[in-house]
Amino acid sequence: MYDILHQVTCTLAKILYGGYEMKGKNIRLVALLIALVMSITFIVGCGSNSGTTTTDSSDTDDSADSGDILIGVLSPTSGSEAYYGKDMLQSYQLAVEEINAAGGVLGRNLALYHADDACDPNTASQAAARIVTSDVDFVVGGYCSGATISALQQFYDEDLLMLISAANSTNITALGLEQTFMLNGTADHGAAMVAQLCEYLGSTKVALIHQGDAYTQNLSDTCERVLPESGLEIVTVEVMEQGSADVSAIVTAVLYSGADFVYWCGYHADGSNVIKQLRQGGYTGEIAVGDGSASVELIEACGPAGEGVYVTSPPYVGFTEGGEDFIADYNEMFDMEPGTYATLCYDTIYILKEAIEAAGTLDTAAVRDAVMDIEYDGLSGFTKFTANRELAISNFIVIQIVDGEFVLISF
Repeated sequence: MYDILHQVTCTLAKILYGGYEMKGKNIRLVALLIALVMSITFIVGCGSNSGTTTTDSSDTDDSADSGDILIGVLSPTSGSEAYYGKDMLQSYQLAVEEINAAGGVLGRNLALYHADDACDPNTASQAAARIVTSDVDFVVGGYCSGATISALQQFYDEDLLMLISAANSTNITALGLEQTFMLNGTADHGAAMVAQLCEYLGSTKVALIHQGDAYTQNLSDTCERVLPESGLEIVTVEVMEQGSADVSAIVTAVLYSGADFVYWCGYHADGSNVIKQLRQGGYTGEIAVGDGSASVELIEACGPAGEGVYVTSPPYVGFTEGGEDFIADYNEMFDMEPGTYATLCYDTIYILKEAIEAAGTLDTAAVRDAVMDIEYDGLSGFTKFTANRELAISNFIVIQIVDGEFVLISF
């Protein structure tokens, strides 16, 4: 079929650009060839969309013409945080498959259009442009806060509602974009969990380490503001350059500060390096990491140095009610274990479904109002939103690396 189309197109090009003289029969031939090209293109185009649930931005399929409700997905599937982005996308896919099998939403199937933001603001801006031009109805995703922030204005300008599953910097809601909702616990929730953990451990002197970006600095700044209210002393705040191999200066500063509790506010790719060098440098106090490092990859990267490290984590599927069935379904579909943000992403799609059904329409304002009023009890816990569209009740838990696995810590 494509060979025929190629031959016809070449012949047409010769006619149009001087290969044939445009007289008599040639004029009729042009008309015939144009009609043939259009017919073949239509047939090929219709055949390419059959059975498609997820479209990648590098593909040419356009499921918007199929009658599906098209959901744009912004997540990193390349770069240092690709593990998280892939897990997010797969969790969305699982929810979509279930919903479609049960009859869809308002009588229509859901479909996904994914664009890779690589956890990078510039790449995210380009990914957002691809999502917008794909005529999606809604947007989900958002892992790295900095990358997510760079995409949000485009979605707002196109009147697109976005449910953010993982990114949780309060800089997001500070933008005041009323159709943007955060499902993950905020930096304030994380700081409150750190305060409880320090009380549980008897720690009093806290060292904070961040990387200067929207997520990590927001978490560090919030801890610096909130933790003293619980009687904790912030003895040092250090900044690590992303990807830096040598953090000996930070280790020295932590040791000199007298900290008995170190809170790593960054992502797991660099967090493992910090943890290993802290232990190698002689630090023997407690170490905890934020939700950006809540990953089994942290365990693997840290090796023995990771033993005993605490994580202020999103609702990890292995410790949630109903998690066993979800894990089994995820394993069957993808032949791997779900990750840290799987519950939040899975619930994101179901919350969107419930809001659309409550609104009875795809109208952005109507669905936005339905999300604002939602009270949803799912795998990630209870979801309700504050007036500024942040998660109202913290869903964070504390887990610890013990014998190379995560275990739940109860206070």
